[in-house]
Amino acid sequence: MKAKKILTVTSALIMAVTAATPAYAAELTDTSPSGETEVTAQIMGDAGAVTYVISIPDVVDFGVLTQPADDTADDFKTVDYTVTATKIEGLDAATQKVSVYVKDENATVDGDQNFFIANKADSSKKFSYDIFDTKTITATTEPVNNNTMTKSVGFYLHGFTTEGEAVEGSLRINQIQLCGYALSDIVGDYSGHIVFFSTVETV
Repeated sequence: MKAKKILTVTSALIMAVTAATPAYAAELTDTSPSGETEVTAQIMGDAGAVTYVISIPDVVDFGVLTQPADDTADDFKTVDYTVTATKIEGLDAATQKVSVYVKDENATVDGDQNFFIANKADSSKKFSYDIFDTKTITATTEPVNNNTMTKSVGFYLHGFTTEGEAVEGSLRINQIQLCGYALSDIVGDYSGHIVFFSTVETV
């Protein structure tokens, strides 16, 4: 599975130029009157700045969905995903965390907050799914999106404090939603997008 990365570096930057004993790489002479010199510098994060990289999935694929024979029982299909703190530097783990939020691309605080995949040819045909922050789903496991989304950036997924820390989660769709349709009416390719948002917050 490919992964995208959310890279955030503090906006406070300083420029450092290191003075050193001159090293002559070329000389100007009467037969070679011109030459060039490389001018270099380095930009470093300010002291105490937090730098992090959160790797998110490129694609999570439910594969082929199957219409159940009837709608008398749930028919779940589950796929896994991983979100990893690839890099965390300068974070005070006792007081800070890199919080990651998730939402559907069309979700709003005052509107529909569900996660959907929609038919690519007809977006009015869509089915909802849930996102979990664990691979172990029991009858009492609550999805991340079970609560009300109170922030425009989405539902809280996890707060990372250490490099290498990961969320091993799942997406789950109930195929019972496909019942009540003629299969010919809903056949096709479906897709949707999860929007991830990251920020440094106080623990």
